[in-house]
Amino acid sequence: MGTHSFYAVPLPAGTLTFDEVCEEACANTTIEPSIMKAMVTEYMKTVQRNVLKGFRVPLGDQFITVYPNLQLSVKDTKDEKTGQVTVATAKMLNAANGKSRLGATVSAKFSQSFAQNVSWQKVDEKTGAVVEEEDITDGGTTDPSQGGGGSSTDPTPDPDGGSNSDE
Repeated sequence: MGTHSFYAVPLPAGTLTFDEVCEEACANTTIEPSIMKAMVTEYMKTVQRNVLKGFRVPLGDQFITVYPNLQLSVKDTKDEKTGQVTVATAKMLNAANGKSRLGATVSAKFSQSFAQNVSWQKVDEKTGAVVEEEDITDGGTTDPSQGGGGSSTDPTPDPDGGSNSDE
């Protein structure tokens, strides 16, 4: 009898292409998917340009805000030969040595909707393998067409009212 750890992940439903999303977005409109694709492409170029300038940029109302995020640190070092310790200082920080990532905050309203509408399943923490073929939210099946909802995740609050994610 050992310790067993499990966590929840959304039931996989596949991956949509950019074209498929544009077609679905245009389904009940008079907008052509090619026009939608061109506009979204230009919007994303604008988002990228402004993130590079240091701005926080929304991706839709009540959805996601992206922002520049750089993680770096310096530590004291000890010379192997002399044993001399070099104490880390703020002047030693160099952005080229950091890990730059795109940060994101998710709207609290969308996070709540996501938690209530996604079907969740248990997976083994070490292997990532599905543990049970059962939706852990309400005891239903893993069939995504049967819906589901609820979340066993605990998002970290963000000062902007969303939850944090670094990738």
